[in-house]
Amino acid sequence: MTVDGTDGDNRLWFTLLGPVRGWLDGVELQLASPDQRAVLAFLLLREGRPAVAEELIQALWGEDPPRSAHGILRTYVYRLRRLFSAALDGDPLIASVGGSYVLPTAGVSVDALVLQQRVADGRRARAEGHPVLAAAVLREGLELWQGTPLAGVRGFYADQQRQWLERLNEEAQEECFAADVERGAHREVISGLTQAMADSPLRERLRELLMLALYRSGRQAEALDVYNDGYRVLDTELGIAPGAALRELHGRILRADPALEPPGGDRREPRTPALPTPAQLPPDIPDFIGREAEIDRLTGLLSAHEGRAPVVGLTGLGGTGTSALAVHAARRMSDRFPDGQLYADLGASRGAPADPAEVLAGFLRASGVRTADIPPGLGERAALWRTILTGRNALILLDHAVDDGQVGPLLPAAAGSAAIITSGQRISGLPGVPWITVDALRPEDSVGLLARIAGADRIAAEPGPAGRLAAVCSHQPLALRVAAARLLDRPRRSVAEVAAQLDHDLRSPVALHDDCAIIDRPIETAHHRLDDATAAAFRLLAVPDGGCVTGPAAAAALELPEDRALAVLDRLVDAHLLVPADGGRYRYHGLVKAYARRQAESADGPERCRAVLRGLADYYLASARGALYAAAAPGPAAPAKSDILTVLTQAAR
Repeated sequence: MTVDGTDGDNRLWFTLLGPVRGWLDGVELQLASPDQRAVLAFLLLREGRPAVAEELIQALWGEDPPRSAHGILRTYVYRLRRLFSAALDGDPLIASVGGSYVLPTAGVSVDALVLQQRVADGRRARAEGHPVLAAAVLREGLELWQGTPLAGVRGFYADQQRQWLERLNEEAQEECFAADVERGAHREVISGLTQAMADSPLRERLRELLMLALYRSGRQAEALDVYNDGYRVLDTELGIAPGAALRELHGRILRADPALEPPGGDRREPRTPALPTPAQLPPDIPDFIGREAEIDRLTGLLSAHEGRAPVVGLTGLGGTGTSALAVHAARRMSDRFPDGQLYADLGASRGAPADPAEVLAGFLRASGVRTADIPPGLGERAALWRTILTGRNALILLDHAVDDGQVGPLLPAAAGSAAIITSGQRISGLPGVPWITVDALRPEDSVGLLARIAGADRIAAEPGPAGRLAAVCSHQPLALRVAAARLLDRPRRSVAEVAAQLDHDLRSPVALHDDCAIIDRPIETAHHRLDDATAAAFRLLAVPDGGCVTGPAAAAALELPEDRALAVLDRLVDAHLLVPADGGRYRYHGLVKAYARRQAESADGPERCRAVLRGLADYYLASARGALYAAAAPGPAAPAKSDILTVLTQAAR
């Protein structure tokens, strides 16, 4: 949440945390009055301490306040409360305590104070011998700096705070440069140090760091020139000589003090840190087939940088090959990411979600960070990870993700790197991430997969039964692999016989073979993730023999209002247990329907299943009579005639 003045430059640096979690993004408070902005800035920077009216009046008008200052102040506070109340659903935010005003700090994060904390954290990390962490923390704080602080806010207090903020930013810059030099990035910071020193030629600490960076880069003469230039500037501008620290460094450079050498390298030989190149992608599946459209879309989205790190999600029912597609596509694109490819199984498929802090520790070690330099906290590890990825081209594959809290810290931020996420459902807490749904294979690719595994000659000899076997498997890669394994295990049986037996096994009231359990497992996982009401609907809507179900039909079968029935159908689509079809219809894949019907018999009982059939039959008799017997055409969401007849026949048994 940003607070703006009359233009985009008048930004008061603070953000408000939401009541539960996350940021209140996209909410802007337009504060037309500079004095109104000054009141808000004063209360924010008090860090939750009460402020009496006289303090606010002094901050606004100094020693010459207007005669009606107290009334004007009350008006400003009243208007601020109204603005906050409109943005925060009635919460007044600014409280009155014993004749004072206070803006509570709980849930409030002020950028200036965050930067102050980052400077303290960075200094502590440097003192403890962790310059890589220090640089990451400080850089994260410096990224908060945008334009002139408190622009448009006037008064003696605002002027004081601007000076404090400018000094704080300078300290953060210097600490960050120092950490970079200490971690061996002396060549990389020379340009930034040169620019910073040109902007502030009297800052001796910057000059000292630039001299050290140049010397460690084998540029001793240039380092001495920086000292000589500083001597002239200080003498001309202030009439003083350089300070003790600068003079000491000058002397040490003149005598080539060995203690100035960078750790682990000769300063006179250009040295680029030999960062490891992770190659963690799992092996590609040798018989991978199809998915050309999905691969084209995925690679296209990952190529659209637009100044940021692109992230794309793949989602689908387990067994459809979502992970296989992600690995295959990632390997095809690996040459675009020469700084490495990192992989993590986040555990959703195992029911044991991985700890993102542990995943980050593995990524950091794979990227060359010593275990001793890996910070303990998730936030610090994420900051260090983003720093390491800056300027690099790496691809991160996050497989079987659970939620945004697990994924968010692992994602790159800077352009150049990219990430692929796979998950059983879309993760709504990742705004801006496009999701590609991975469904069944095309029929020709299904038969092709059978041929690649079971033998091309055998499949070519029985093209019709091979197509039926692929259809029995609902064209799902996992089921096709199970079917192909059956063919290999039964070399004397025809493809037609294997197809008939597998169809019988899958449609039986109980699983008759271990193969069925393998095929059912991902459906079972998705089923168990549903809430009770949605899970019951998933099972019961599979009881009718018809091919599709509509919203009104589902409402009649489940005895629900139509809007609630449609919401249930949408949740099942999100879980990939139903597939939306044309005309407001929904259908099951054959494998999914067979599983759901078996579960309905055991979990809901025969009487509940018969009730579903009766409700659906009553609905069809009442609402579909015209579609069956009259010339009027069915409506856009009307059931097919064949489905109506099938259900009526089934209900009459």
